[in-house]
Amino acid sequence: MKGKDRDAVAYVLWRLGCTHPFKLSRLLAMADILSLERRGRRLTGLRYVPGPGTFYIEGLKDMFEHDPCFEPHRGDPETRRRGCVEYKCDPPRLDPEDTALLDHVIDKYGDIDEMELNRLAINHPLFPKIAG
Repeated sequence: MKGKDRDAVAYVLWRLGCTHPFKLSRLLAMADILSLERRGRRLTGLRYVPGPGTFYIEGLKDMFEHDPCFEPHRGDPETRRRGCVEYKCDPPRLDPEDTALLDHVIDKYGDIDEMELNRLAINHPLFPKIAG
């Protein structure tokens, strides 16, 4: 994953700090949905792979493992600490329109419970247009 896709992922993590990939992927999906709604095109070319009641972003884990700017932190089930991914490099550069859209999504959905955010994404009428 390179270019704008990588930078969109990096920007969300840069803004939020260490974030679980589940939440990150839902925020990115909402950004693509909102971009499709407002601009008639997606923000990213990320591939959302749907499953029953959920989805994942193809290649996200590989990017975290191979790009030195991303630092995954493992969770610990014994202490109930969740894993997360942190972005450790300079702020990514996106065009101002894309940055504004991501900021809007983070501000609007960033504090929503992950499962509710998942429901909002997968039940959105435009989700089928970004998934698959």
